[in-house]
Amino acid sequence: MDDYVANFPEDIVNEILLRCPVKSLLRFKCACKNWYALIKTPKFIQQHLKKNRSPLQLLIYNIGDVLDDSCLMTLTSEENSQTFLGMKYVIGYMDGLFLMEGEINSATCCALWNPATREVRSLHLPSPIINYNSPNFGLGIDPLTNDYKVVYFLPYEAAVYSCRRDSWRVFKIEDFDKPPPFDKEVNRTYGTSYLNGNYYWLLIKNYISTILLFNFGREMFEEIEGPDPDPKFPYVYALGMMFLDDSIAILNIKVFEKFNYDIWVMIQLGVWNKLITFQSSPPIISCYDSSLILVTRASRLFSYNVRTNKTRYLGFQHWRLQDDAASGHTGVFYYKESLITIKQQDDGELDH
Repeated sequence: MDDYVANFPEDIVNEILLRCPVKSLLRFKCACKNWYALIKTPKFIQQHLKKNRSPLQLLIYNIGDVLDDSCLMTLTSEENSQTFLGMKYVIGYMDGLFLMEGEINSATCCALWNPATREVRSLHLPSPIINYNSPNFGLGIDPLTNDYKVVYFLPYEAAVYSCRRDSWRVFKIEDFDKPPPFDKEVNRTYGTSYLNGNYYWLLIKNYISTILLFNFGREMFEEIEGPDPDPKFPYVYALGMMFLDDSIAILNIKVFEKFNYDIWVMIQLGVWNKLITFQSSPPIISCYDSSLILVTRASRLFSYNVRTNKTRYLGFQHWRLQDDAASGHTGVFYYKESLITIKQQDDGELDH
């Protein structure tokens, strides 16, 4: 095989490989030594991330009893399902990477995960966190240094992990000139919460919503005002946050008007505009681009584009999907696969 490949110009081979799906490249690494050496280089991995135009992949997982310390998280969107003991939530995604969070022996644990390559890297938290203090995690990248980072906060502390440094930086409340609002309730995110070097959380207190962001470059927290309450509808509850295209958005539901939703989009820092009001009885479980992902009573996934008002079935059905979606025991992501590796190298750095 090496002799046959050698007859092709190197630059042409490189361009062809850059346009191949991740799963094909993982097989091609076994084809010849030159391809193996090329595909594992950081330069090729980054070029493939930018140039590859393969379709987005659907990642669906479900978990068992979240109160059971030995529950299993199962990836149901693949024929050869992956399972993870103790993991209960998936956070993501960033360049094909996800963060898994769970509990083992009543203590919080987390791990980086690349579903395409099936690599998993456990992260040892800087201090033990017992299960009644559930941290709020985030995953992102410092765009200036290309350093993947994990952040979490609790009412009394926060910390950020650097893959490049392979270490945690711990923040104490007294380290901040103005303490961040770590004591507020954090609502769910539909899809990813990372955008342009920042990770975002939706905070709620007394029906008032704000946004907390963490900048991965400066490693600083900042709070942003949410939409102003509507005096005509005082009992509006912010269900969760999402990204519509490249804009932060909040999904609201009117408490006394069943199945009535609003979506508010932030058009500039702290300035919000109502995008759409709509009705929906199927549960909303995720979001990508301009589309919400919902699940029918027959456990089929479909998308609703809030800008074009069009729906489309996504071609996936699982008998437990509707029940798990209603109970919060399932998660759905549309994401771009990558070759990013999270294995620890001999020199103490991550190969990315």
